[in-house]
Formats: sequence, structure tokens, C-alpha cells
Amino acid sequence: MHYRHVADINQTYDLVCLSPHLDDAALSCAGTLIMARQAGMRTLVVTVCTAVPPESQTYSALAVEFHAEWGLDHSEAVTVRHGEDRKAMAIMGVDSVWLDFDDAIYRMPNDYYSRETLFADPHPADQLRAQLTPVLRAIAARVHAPRWLAPAGVGMHVDHLNVLAAAEDVLPKDALALYEEVPYALTPEYLATRRALIQPVLHTTAMGPALAAKIAAVQSYDSQMAALFGDPATVGQQLTDYHRAIGAGAPAERWYTRP
Repeated sequence: MHYRHVADINQTYDLVCLSPHLDDAALSCAGTLIMARQAGMRTLVVTVCTAVPPESQTYSALAVEFHAEWGLDHSEAVTVRHGEDRKAMAIMGVDSVWLDFDDAIYRMPNDYYSRETLFADPHPADQLRAQLTPVLRAIAARVHAPRWLAPAGVGMHVDHLNVLAAAEDVLPKDALALYEEVPYALTPEYLATRRALIQPVLHTTAMGPALAAKIAAVQSYDSQMAALFGDPATVGQQLTDYHRAIGAGAPAERWYTRP
């Protein structure tokens, strides 16, 4: 089920995943979500930055660069991704809701104008954390979920850091696990940098036969494959190698808790 609005959520959930963008949940924790669903758990993906920019939007050079990498016109850059996300959620078998916040490259084009500004601490004027916090409180009051997944901030994308901060503002520490973000986690330097900052306790969750379904869910985001993985033909192998390395041969996903 896809909810149009938070107010439409009419049931409790066992597991809620906070996804900054239209792909992060599938990329980073689809295996965990699929295994939870197969175990009978009610699962919900809450995607934060899903708003369609207005036709009058002024795009930064960075947004123009990204749209070109995705092979999408400005007018379809988000709507095509909506369709990809629906397909991925169906493969994972999870419910979903979009929060309709702007992606950083649309939200503050004059401040997030380069990769250096986008993959860094959020700009002091960025209001996403403050705006998201009451929405997460409202969702938490509706779903009564005992377990939540949020991005760990590997890669230092400002939207991921804002979502993590808002989650930690709202949720009890013992209810929150932080997922290791793909594709950033495929780069050892990004992992080392983030772990040095937050000093997490590392955990793994076996994926079992869910790896194939995860790969299919990730590949639903066709517009993103080249930008995220280089050669789209190697996506399955890159994910397989990464997850088997985590599980010492048996596919697994890695997540963190705060000490």
C-alpha cells in the first residue's frame, strides 16, 4: 500500500525505514526489509525528499549535471523516480509514504551548488531537520513501531545527515538502528570517515535468499544506476560482492547502533 499522506496511515507497523531519497531504502536495507516482511512483520518505508519542483524552479549547475547523468529532462527528473520507487516498493512487498520535502539540490540551489557543498555538514540555513521533526513525531504516534531504520550518514550527504538528526531528535535510542548507505559504503574511505566520527557499534543481518530480490529492487531505479554504480551491467555483481564480504560469504547487510 502507498499512502498519499501521513494522515492516511491507519495501522501500526513493526519496522519503519526512513529513506532520504527515492532509492535509499532499496539500496541500503532492502534485504532487511524483505526478510522482515517474509517473517510476517508489518513494514513501512517513509521517503522524505520526494517533492516535484515547480515549473518555475531555477536549477543549479549541480542539478543540471545530475539530471544529465540520470538521462532525464528537468520536467521529469522527479516524476520518473516516483514510478521507479513504486516498482521497488512492490518488489520488496512493503508499504510506503512520501513526505513531499524538496531534495537539497532543489531546496537550496544557491547553497548546495556543488558536490563539495552537497556532501558535507548541512548549511546553517537548511530547515529540513526542523521541518521534518514534527512530521516524524506524527508518524511515530500513528505507527507505534518498536524498531526504526535511519541513514547512518556514510558519504555525508546533507539530506542523509538531516534525516538522521531528525530521527535522533524524535526516537528513543534503543528503537533506532542506522543503516550503512550504498553506494557510499562500497568506498572504504567513506566508511572509515563516518565511523571515526560516530564511533558506532557494528551489527549484521543475514539476507539469505533476499539478495536476488534486493538486486531487482535496486535495479528498478533505472535512471540512477549509471550515476551510482558506473556500469549498470555490473550492479548485481557489485552488490553481491559487497554483501557477501559483509557476511563472510553469506549475503548480509550491516547496520549501526550508537554506543
